[in-house]
Amino acid sequence: MLTKQFFLFAACICGSLHLFAQSTWKTLPYSPGISNTEGRIDDVFFLNKTEGWCASGGGNIYHTSNGGDSWTKQLAVLPNPYFRCIEFRNPQLGFAGTLDKKLFRSTDGGTTWTNIAPNITPIPQAVCGLSIPTDSTVYAVGEWDEPAFLLKSNDAGLTWTNKSMATQAKGLVDVLFISRDTGWVSGMGIGGATILGTVDGGATFTELFNSGFSGEYVWKLQRVTPLVWVGSIQSMTFTNGRMVKSTDGGLTWNTLPAPISDMQGIGFATPLRGWIGDYNSGFYETKDGGSTWNFQFFGGNYNRFYFLDSTFAYASGNRIYKFSPESSSIIEADRSPNENFDFELNPNPATGQTQVRFNLSQPDNIRISLLSTNGVELRNLHKRHYDMGEHSVQIDLANIPSGTYLIWMQRNHGLFTKPFVVR
Repeated sequence: MLTKQFFLFAACICGSLHLFAQSTWKTLPYSPGISNTEGRIDDVFFLNKTEGWCASGGGNIYHTSNGGDSWTKQLAVLPNPYFRCIEFRNPQLGFAGTLDKKLFRSTDGGTTWTNIAPNITPIPQAVCGLSIPTDSTVYAVGEWDEPAFLLKSNDAGLTWTNKSMATQAKGLVDVLFISRDTGWVSGMGIGGATILGTVDGGATFTELFNSGFSGEYVWKLQRVTPLVWVGSIQSMTFTNGRMVKSTDGGLTWNTLPAPISDMQGIGFATPLRGWIGDYNSGFYETKDGGSTWNFQFFGGNYNRFYFLDSTFAYASGNRIYKFSPESSSIIEADRSPNENFDFELNPNPATGQTQVRFNLSQPDNIRISLLSTNGVELRNLHKRHYDMGEHSVQIDLANIPSGTYLIWMQRNHGLFTKPFVVR
């Protein structure tokens, strides 16, 4: 059973509060960038201010040893898996997870990578989050869509256990352990966006937060200080955005209003100053801990913010972005547009069945849901990985009452909705 005293003690002994210094965001002009072949840059990880890695939706891993001024491609996998997450424990040992039944391990700083997923039983369908709290302990979670699971290794990734989390979550996206045994996972829970905590190395979990709105995710978690934690909520309502925040070391959580509803990326430099981003909007900044937000048109398609301290961070999205006090002549924001995407419903209104048609410029994972007009998920209609090209999906409307709904399509590259009428 979790206790407040244990969580506060574990959180406080595992970190320190950094003093704030003025820093600014800038685009790294020679970083990988979103394209039809590269895809979104879903994750970025730095060991220190100079050495880091990023992983893209186009199946590529890149490395930098000069703070992002230049990047070298270390891995290109064909056919392209969608890389969701990457993390290193030290300059040699690292892992990278994909949405395509692959988990890669490197023991030489990324020079070579081995797909270790076939050695795990059952093979993980998709790995969305990684956390490496000790030299030997590794955790991974997935997938963003069912089934939810927790992977654990006690020998630096040589052998693994695969624990089903289906009784507490439909899908898991992020994981953050502050010690070998104490950690948090987040994603889509039973009946709402969820955060689960464990103090026994994942043997048992306690639900610490549930949004109460079906289909929502807690997409990303960040430990700002030992006591202050934040998380992003990806919502289907498309009207009322929220973030989650803890001020007691991750034990209890409250929601705060936010200006975007399909939020994924979240990052705070201090308990007061932070940023959020999503697929399609730009950048919002708060200077009062999330009470108010100001729009800043900078970059886009954010998935991960990674802070080394309160003055130094990196973020991934359309490009790689850097937050630092360093002077630079490169200050122009990256404003590359997101992919122009649409899908058709025919017929609409419909009786009995309808057809969803869409065209993909690159391989993608598709999830189609039926929502109420206020954004509550009523039914998961379809999910599958698709290759590049034109596709059509026949949707059975049996047992769906007549009325007005929303059809919601989630891709690796965005969220899209259309009004839909069942007669």
